[in-house]
Amino acid sequence: MRDANRFDREGRYPEAQKLYLAALEEAEKAGPSDPRLAESLNNLAAHYYHTGKYAQAEPLYRRAITAWKASRGEASRDLALTMNNLAALYRAEGRYAQAGPLYDGAMQILEKVSGPDSLEVAVSLNNLAELHRTEGKFGEAERMARRAVEINERKAGTESPEVAGSLHTLAAIYRDAGRHEEALSLLERALAIREKQLGVENPLVVATLGNIAEIYCAQRRFGEAEDLAKRVLTVRESALGPRHPNVAVSLNNLAQIERMQGRYMEAEPLYRRALSIWEESLGPNHPDVARGLGNLADFYHERGREMAAEGLYARAVEILTKTLGPQHPDTVKLSRSLAQVYRAEGRVRKADQIDTWIKGLATQ
Repeated sequence: MRDANRFDREGRYPEAQKLYLAALEEAEKAGPSDPRLAESLNNLAAHYYHTGKYAQAEPLYRRAITAWKASRGEASRDLALTMNNLAALYRAEGRYAQAGPLYDGAMQILEKVSGPDSLEVAVSLNNLAELHRTEGKFGEAERMARRAVEINERKAGTESPEVAGSLHTLAAIYRDAGRHEEALSLLERALAIREKQLGVENPLVVATLGNIAEIYCAQRRFGEAEDLAKRVLTVRESALGPRHPNVAVSLNNLAQIERMQGRYMEAEPLYRRALSIWEESLGPNHPDVARGLGNLADFYHERGREMAAEGLYARAVEILTKTLGPQHPDTVKLSRSLAQVYRAEGRVRKADQIDTWIKGLATQ
């Protein structure tokens, strides 16, 4: 298992999986109350999660939770960490209502057994910050991410991988809130830590580079953004395979960069590839699918292809309304775009209905 963990950190996923499966086979012989079984189940599930095999990860996490309760009781550190892991899986799948209670339960256990300022609590704070960011609750997300940074700096050191992880989360919150300079500063600091600790080809380093490329694109630094985005895509396709959700993220980001430079012939197939991967790996009603639909709709709207854009926007709004709620910033943004399409088509009444609804949200 130690070797498998090392291979996972290095991005050597096929080798890691073989060893995780061998470890689990050995652990099964020890019986349901042996902690090695719980650890093996959790680690194999985490491996599947990181390689995008969500359906295979969930039952293993659930078994691990049962095994931790059998071996360590109802309030152990290891149980809480596995609860965190399962919650992260639910968040990635867009199952936010199931993720929240698990995160909260894990936090309560860790504050009790490890202390309110422990590194384990910082992990929980970081995870909750990611969940709130996804939900568009930027104030609450920032508060939790800042606390995670403070704990990690104090307990693990200012140049630690833990600090890099919490900086990365805080930067994502700033990026989504449009605070690009602040986000870039944090990402550059996180990148320096991760490259020093993990090497330039590590998946966490690649994730940071991908986020930096997004910021460059928002700042219209297209040459730098494109170089980084292509590098990230190449590494991810090689390490994760061509159908991983993170590959879709990279394809989508590169499509955005191409589109914003007016390279429409290059952008459209990238958007379509990304959307296909998300629909296949996450299901047709995931928020990432909605965002992919919205981006492709933006592309069509800019090209004057209003009928194509209308259908994509409408489907995206429907997905986000069900998964994130009608008041989420992403739902409102895509609803506003749909209204613009209606106006371009001369359907003023439908556009006015959406605009009136959006104005009503502002007064609530």
